[in-house]
Amino acid sequence: MGHERGLTTAIWLVLASCAVATVAAGYSRNRVPVAVSVALAAVLRGTFALMTSTRFTPRDVAVYFKATAEAVLHGRDPVMTLPGREWNFLELMPYVHALELKTGLPWVIAVKIAPIAADLVLVWLVSRLAGADGRTRALQYAVNPLSLLVVSLHGQVESVALALALGGILLLRRERPALAGILLGAAVAAKTWPVVILIAVLPLRQPRRAARIIAGSAIVPALCLSSGALFLGTSVPRAVSQIMSYSGYVGDWTWSGTWVMLGHRGAGYNSPLSALASLFIVPSVAATLWLLRRHPPEARALGGLAAVLVCTAGFGVQYLFWVLPLAIALSARWRNQYVIAASAWAALFYLTPLGTAASRGYLIGLSWLPAALLVALIAEQVRSRPAELASGPVLPAADDLVASSLRRAELVPTPAAEMSRTGRPDKDVRAAG
Repeated sequence: MGHERGLTTAIWLVLASCAVATVAAGYSRNRVPVAVSVALAAVLRGTFALMTSTRFTPRDVAVYFKATAEAVLHGRDPVMTLPGREWNFLELMPYVHALELKTGLPWVIAVKIAPIAADLVLVWLVSRLAGADGRTRALQYAVNPLSLLVVSLHGQVESVALALALGGILLLRRERPALAGILLGAAVAAKTWPVVILIAVLPLRQPRRAARIIAGSAIVPALCLSSGALFLGTSVPRAVSQIMSYSGYVGDWTWSGTWVMLGHRGAGYNSPLSALASLFIVPSVAATLWLLRRHPPEARALGGLAAVLVCTAGFGVQYLFWVLPLAIALSARWRNQYVIAASAWAALFYLTPLGTAASRGYLIGLSWLPAALLVALIAEQVRSRPAELASGPVLPAADDLVASSLRRAELVPTPAAEMSRTGRPDKDVRAAG
């Protein structure tokens, strides 16, 4: 008993230390190399997995995910053979689970190999998407406590889906729409919700480019279904129907949780509130994407995901992770607040210090805080200047033109031998004397 209490205390101390480190890193303007941030992230996530996996790994990962691995190894498709709600996604991750099971490691450790590896990739992707402040944001992502909870403790595959999806966004920025589509489609094959990202990043004013993205995105899902039909006895129509029927659990999140807590019917996976939530989600996502239509794809993805989370009735704690990398990479004002609020909510859910029944009421009440911060993240992106507009030329004021003409006489072209510290010639150097 004393050992368990000591372990729980250590877990809370690690989470609190990471929360402080996340905020401190945001104010440090550090120049820590991204490779160091990746290494630090690996140590933190591996250590936290060892601390928490045996005692705290939730049933879905500990039991259902292992069942998907065993089904694949026995030539069966888990979406066809497992009971409803245990696996409602394509075959990509069951293939990965089968490989993890073959390692011979204890399952609660082995199942976290892919999520932790993907989260390390996300550290690098955050650095690339954050621009000039990339090293600082990568360090913040490396030490954030929400990753420790969702990736290392829970072992959910959100990090795998996000690494694929954000890799696709990075390829879009590099003008590789077909390859970007392949990664985005792989994200949808890992878990269905990244379809929101796929929709958000489509350039509707460029139909040819959008068509190339869509064509690329069909490849991995098609390969999953065809391989299932060939090797796992998959009935493609039935599998698609099963995947499309999925809905999250209703009961712990904002408006739907409050409705249930007040004594109304609606809790569970087959809640009538799910249909009502769809009436909220579709126009909310559409309105958000319209407001962000001139913004870069990563901002649209953040807005679309945040809009879904604000409106949804069915909710799993790992959903808080969906916006995490983009929030840290893109938000100047609200990223720290979201990390702390979402991490506290997730810690209360996973560690249940008050007991499961008592924690539920607090979870429902506190869920309004991360939801409000999601709205703030959307508003921040809408109010920010779109990247393509902000990068355009800005006309100088008249006084600046005069000052510039006076200074120009003091400038001479850079000699060929005079180079900057980066190895490239400086544009202008003051004349000696």
